Amino acid sequence: MHHNPRRNKVVEVVEKTRDGIVAIKVLKRTTWESKPIVGTGVIVDERGYVLTNHHVIASADRIMVRLPDGRSVCPRVYQDLPDSDLAILYLPGQQGLRALTLAPGSDLLVGEDVVVVGHPYGYVNTVSTGIISAVGREITMPSGEVLTNLIQTNASINPGNSGGPVFNIEGELIGINVAIRDGAQGIAFALNADTIKAVLSRHLSASTVAGVEHGLHCREVVRGEDRDRQQVVVEGVDEEGPAARAGLRRGDIIRRMSGQAVSNRFDLERALWGCKPGDRVEATVVRQGRERSLALELESAGEARRLTSRQALSRVPAGR
Repeated sequence: MHHNPRRNKVVEVVEKTRDGIVAIKVLKRTTWESKPIVGTGVIVDERGYVLTNHHVIASADRIMVRLPDGRSVCPRVYQDLPDSDLAILYLPGQQGLRALTLAPGSDLLVGEDVVVVGHPYGYVNTVSTGIISAVGREITMPSGEVLTNLIQTNASINPGNSGGPVFNIEGELIGINVAIRDGAQGIAFALNADTIKAVLSRHLSASTVAGVEHGLHCREVVRGEDRDRQQVVVEGVDEEGPAARAGLRRGDIIRRMSGQAVSNRFDLERALWGCKPGDRVEATVVRQGRERSLALELESAGEARRLTSRQALSRVPAGR
């Protein structure tokens, strides 16, 4: 088959990711007239969860999300997080959306190519490119919040790019655009994918969304350079919790949970959203190079917390 020389890596990134990017409009109560597009969002789960910046939606009386297929949806603000300048929106009644792939935030090379997509000044789906200029940057936002572990890029971004994705050349999400330096050119900042995954796994955890507890404490480890380079490793298990009873141990690599592939902590949480307390789910782990399957019986998140507090109480020395 003849290869088109113009079909470069950037073209492939744009085609691969376009269905995971949304436009965000805010409406004011004064006239209920729609303002121009004020920001960008990324789909983080197929069931209707979108991530954008807090500052994009902060002054809105109503928000409209425009999906890649042109439909407009009125979302619910699921979680507003000014400290990290993030907001999680939930789009009711949506199924089968296209979620973007989250990259390992520690696997970044200064000088590597990046692709940025957003809606600057309402020019929908504007693509720009650049490189990672630096990592580990820290900035103070106009609100006074200090954002840390930022990626600095020289990609061209403008108002309307906020909340939009920064991709590596493989089309993985490495960051969310958050700020531009007033008066500067070629200096833009993005929240690191590790920050994003930490926020998602905390606020969209299995216990928050489905009321179930797995009893696992995990971290992500980057190994090698292939597609499987990001692995979820068990750091610890809750005493007498579901994972401990199922035989999971520190050092196990979790490959699948309840039939879903797991490559980061957020994957682990969202694999259990459709479960309820008492359900038995299969965990596929790699231990000492061998794959094995273990059955977890999920607990009610409330029961798990009561158990933990009872255990804590049982360790308090008896009063005199």
